[in-house]
Amino acid sequence: MKRNLKKLLFVFFTIISIMSYSEDFIPSKKEIIEKFTENSKNIKSMDIITEDTIVNKNNNDTLIIYKEASLILKPFSMKLSVKMPSFDIYVYAKDGYIYTAESPNLNWEKRINQKMVKEFLASVYNQNEVYDILKNNIDKIELEEIKGNYIITILDPYIIKELIEKHLLMGIDNNPKNILIDDEIFLKYIVDKKTLLPIAFIFSANISYEYGVENLMVGAKYFNINNVKRITLPNEVKNAKLAKKRKGTQ
Repeated sequence: MKRNLKKLLFVFFTIISIMSYSEDFIPSKKEIIEKFTENSKNIKSMDIITEDTIVNKNNNDTLIIYKEASLILKPFSMKLSVKMPSFDIYVYAKDGYIYTAESPNLNWEKRINQKMVKEFLASVYNQNEVYDILKNNIDKIELEEIKGNYIITILDPYIIKELIEKHLLMGIDNNPKNILIDDEIFLKYIVDKKTLLPIAFIFSANISYEYGVENLMVGAKYFNINNVKRITLPNEVKNAKLAKKRKGTQ
């Protein structure tokens, strides 16, 4: 594929790492946040919808990217669609193979790409540093209860900056960038009060590149946590021909 699939999907895979599960009702702020972050390591499967909005602050040009996916972590399998203004990307991953197609032709290609699978899984699992940041800064986190949900808001913009730099944007591209501390930076989780399962997640930040400043806002909604049992390949995907190996892939 001509487009950089890894770059398009990396934020998506870091967002899904926020998922968690608990059957206990925990009343205190400290325990809620600690349990929420600790349970994030135990995700098994989910459906997720994300929307990325990128606004060029110089000319207000706006790019919106929609992603919808079903995901099972062990063994890793995935169904994903990425919708952009000029084209769509469709991806399946199963049994060590990556299947991809682009609109409008939808010519499916099959690749053995263990390297990409390992990188995506690493972006999900290697989040202990993020959880430690949250747990070690509980006094700088606001916890509200609204309509049966917990709203977790990080109040300190420097903590948000650290989370975005070290977690949410890590690996997207190699361009020098700087997260700006201003009025547009924020990060929130919406968590179900009874189960401590995340319902939604949103963050916003202005990012300074050499070519200018962009605002990135990412929102996600989660469904069917730990209830996605199987991802089935359609016949046209199963019958995809094995593509030639590209340099640098495994």
